[in-house]
Amino acid sequence: MFIVWGSKGFERALGDTVIQCDCSHCNNEVVMQGKQIGRKFTLFWIPIFTTSSSHYLLCPICGYGKELSKEILAQYLVSSTETIIE
Repeated sequence: MFIVWGSKGFERALGDTVIQCDCSHCNNEVVMQGKQIGRKFTLFWIPIFTTSSSHYLLCPICGYGKELSKEILAQYLVSSTETIIE
């Protein structure tokens, strides 16, 4: 009997920024995108758990971006579950 194991990369879109920003690489004024990029351990080609993960704020035009912590990135992104307290 044999066991097939390995890893697989993934990319997850987290949302867009609240305001437009200037990209320092392509000099376009864009709404930046938040993404989570990482790798998952696989067993028989089934992803089991995440082995590494990073969070980025990326330009949608040129793909240039900056790595941020999860908490700081959450402050930049539009939250769909925001509630307005009156």
